[in-house]
Amino acid sequence: MEIKLYDYKILFIICFLLITSTAHSQNTLGATLNTDNSFIGYTLLSPNSPLLPSKTFLINNCGEIVNEWSSNYKAWGVDYITNNGDLYSAHVDNKSTLNIRGNTGRIEKKDWNNNLIWGYTFSDTDFSFHHDYLPLPNGNIILVVAYRKTEQEAIAIGRDPSTLDEGELYDERIIEIKPIGNDDIEIVWEWRLWDHLIQDFDSSKSNFGTISDHPELLDVNFTGNSNSDADWLHISSIDYNNQLDQILFSSPRLSEFYVIDHSTTTAEAATSSGGNSGKGGDILYRWGNPQIYDRGGNDDQKLYGQHTVHWIPTGLQDEGKFMLFNNGSGRDFSSVDIINPPVDQNGNYTITNATPFLPSEPDWSYSNESNPIDFFSPLISSAYRLENGNILITEGTKSKIFEINAQKEIVWEYISPYRNDVILSQGDTNTGAAASWIFRGKRYSYDYSAFIGKDLTPTGYIEQNPVPANCTLFNTLSVEEFDLDTSFAIYPNPSNDIINITNRKSLDYEVELFSFNGQKITLKLDKNSLDLSTLTSGIYLLRINTENDSLIKKVVKR
Repeated sequence: MEIKLYDYKILFIICFLLITSTAHSQNTLGATLNTDNSFIGYTLLSPNSPLLPSKTFLINNCGEIVNEWSSNYKAWGVDYITNNGDLYSAHVDNKSTLNIRGNTGRIEKKDWNNNLIWGYTFSDTDFSFHHDYLPLPNGNIILVVAYRKTEQEAIAIGRDPSTLDEGELYDERIIEIKPIGNDDIEIVWEWRLWDHLIQDFDSSKSNFGTISDHPELLDVNFTGNSNSDADWLHISSIDYNNQLDQILFSSPRLSEFYVIDHSTTTAEAATSSGGNSGKGGDILYRWGNPQIYDRGGNDDQKLYGQHTVHWIPTGLQDEGKFMLFNNGSGRDFSSVDIINPPVDQNGNYTITNATPFLPSEPDWSYSNESNPIDFFSPLISSAYRLENGNILITEGTKSKIFEINAQKEIVWEYISPYRNDVILSQGDTNTGAAASWIFRGKRYSYDYSAFIGKDLTPTGYIEQNPVPANCTLFNTLSVEEFDLDTSFAIYPNPSNDIINITNRKSLDYEVELFSFNGQKITLKLDKNSLDLSTLTSGIYLLRINTENDSLIKKVVKR
């Protein structure tokens, strides 16, 4: 049997790619639920524990560790695996005196084997990288950086001095950096919110105007629910759309997210002209709380302290729409929402005079309909669309990651065993204030290019005293379910000893052999033949890796 990994039609694959049986386990930690409706892949998470060593884990659907990374700095929980298997991770190395919860400061890049490739701390007394960043397709990184503005500077931009409780105000910037060497950067692009503020408090200032006439600018005096902190915006997420060359960022303090043009120069980004949009660095689209630009009231607010706002990637269900975790601060329940922005035939976001940006309601939403408060994380958290249409949700303050299907049924669930100072044993519970949070969990497909040629043999579990029998890995496929790949052929199969490989297209390739339960076999393998004589009888999996593809062939040793 042959399975081509990059065939999107294939929903399940066997063994080391971790096809799971329906498993309603009795586990209290780790993989507490695992069904065959779950998307098969590997989940990346960094439990945020202040007292335990910093760890980032990649686990399979049974909660088994297939790789892990560590750092000398505390993990923050915002991690990305590149297409070649490197890990970007955020860490706490705050050297500023800014009063920002989530003031991380540092980004690191490590290879699959945890060797540090590059690391940089973007933080000093009056500024700091915080919360979120994103590696770009060109190898650069965009990140959110807060800069201190003095009380005098805030008043000069039109801020009401009575709302400066801390005697200062923070300017948020989006900065694009190019990593240099193993510990340096070059700033290649910058956008400053300070250049795109409006106010109707002080007519003597140059940015005085009617707020409702300028939805492309942010009211520097909107304080919402008495938000007079210096950290009045608290930008917590950032995303990039390569097709549109646009950046999205989100303010949970203001319960609103924003889209800006990235095609500008840094000089243009400080103005209202230039770039693909012709609008420079002004806001192209915003959503969640139209009362901020005087085109709505309290009843029109739709977001409540949201996190991890992002575009749904091309190729997935609802591609091009926005997905977010709507935390529910102020309404006391969370939801996952999908927003479909209004776009004209030229790709521009549309808005009419005196009305807010549409839509008036989310395109789709998930919450606990029977008891809303049961699904509630007032801080952090995330939600991502998966390739099979399911959604992976991180309920961050409950240390929980779970997956729902199209019917909004939970088909997979994982509870982190981390607490502040101990890793719990199976049978314990991880609830309450002492539970260590998870900012974001991300699921990568089993056929993601990062995993080609990597050893994904499980090495154990995060929790202590695990119960492996509560999650079973097995093969549910038959030959009839797949079209045979024409590039390679194996014969004879079954075989007592030698199996030959025919490479019909003269492709460059390497081979790996795994047992049926996913264990990589240390065996000298020849490209053109396999000697199985030393193996016990049974089913084995041969993975053939080419430059751009991978496929699995089942072989039987008699």
